[in-house]
Amino acid sequence: MKKKLLFVLAMILAATGITALIGVAAKGPAKKEGKRVVTSFYPVYLLTQKVAEGAKGVEVWNLTSNHSGCLHDYTLKTQDMRLLSEAELFLINGGGMELFLEKAAKECKGLKIIDTSEGFEFLAGVEHHHDHAAEEDEHDHEGHDHVDEDHDHEAEDHDHEEESHNEAEDHDHGERNAHLWLDVDGYLLQLTRIEAALCEMDPAQEELYHRNAANYRKELMCLRQDYADAKALLSGRDTVVFHEGFVYLLNMLGIETLHCLPMDSETQISAGEAAEIIEECALHGVTVLFATEDYAEMIQRTFGTETGCRVVALHAIDSSMGALGKYGEKEGYLELMRENLNRIKEAYGKAETDQRAN
Repeated sequence: MKKKLLFVLAMILAATGITALIGVAAKGPAKKEGKRVVTSFYPVYLLTQKVAEGAKGVEVWNLTSNHSGCLHDYTLKTQDMRLLSEAELFLINGGGMELFLEKAAKECKGLKIIDTSEGFEFLAGVEHHHDHAAEEDEHDHEGHDHVDEDHDHEAEDHDHEEESHNEAEDHDHGERNAHLWLDVDGYLLQLTRIEAALCEMDPAQEELYHRNAANYRKELMCLRQDYADAKALLSGRDTVVFHEGFVYLLNMLGIETLHCLPMDSETQISAGEAAEIIEECALHGVTVLFATEDYAEMIQRTFGTETGCRVVALHAIDSSMGALGKYGEKEGYLELMRENLNRIKEAYGKAETDQRAN
């Protein structure tokens, strides 16, 4: 009888333990000790990692770590909302980059959101709707890769009715070009904003944050000087770019962007827009075009032969995917920005050599 009672008691305890484990699993891992800082995407994350390096009890998480597309399309997931609900601080790029913020602000009312671009003078943005119907009615320019000539809107799955569109679906990047991290002065401003935000959140480690920020500020100032030195050699040229961030990058070198066409997986270059770019290149003597590595080959096929221009791939430094991995998070920004500079100088040197040869 005693053995039977002991067996029943053991079964009850085991069942209770299993139920408790199921309850814990359903709730997920408990919030860790210390302070959690969340960043909206990679450029802000890189800076925050630099300033917070060595801070005790401070975790830095990047909300969009596994997202490699346009940030304007990002949709908050359940795990994102949980991460934000456990954060003391949410550091964003600003400039209209994070369209998903309305939901975060609404559901995480106690979350402190810091716009790291506050005070920056943005360049005008490009409204990019992937809709060039008006242009293609006027032009018929054949033979270009990724050029949308037919645009049979009735056959498409997308609803182009104006009332059905929202900002994310339209890829309307707004009135501002939010890619300020490709302007070293813009990145320096973001560094200062992040430094101040971390000091306010965690005054006990204020000295560490100031020291880290000061050290990285020196490195960014050296990078800025590298671009200033190159400006004397490159200033006065004109170009066409296929990423909004490169407008800031080339501005530092005195290179004027005549036309900017942001590229992503849904972009269709209309025949009219292609013809306009080709005409601008001829009219202004453009010799080099700039695109991201994902699209440089396609741009070369589409415009290289027609314009005679070199197409150079630059790093947008907006994701953990791709080239950043070979340098790592610690120094990746500096290395990629210098690699961009070297590619620009080399491209113009080769283009001018070709011109002299002809």
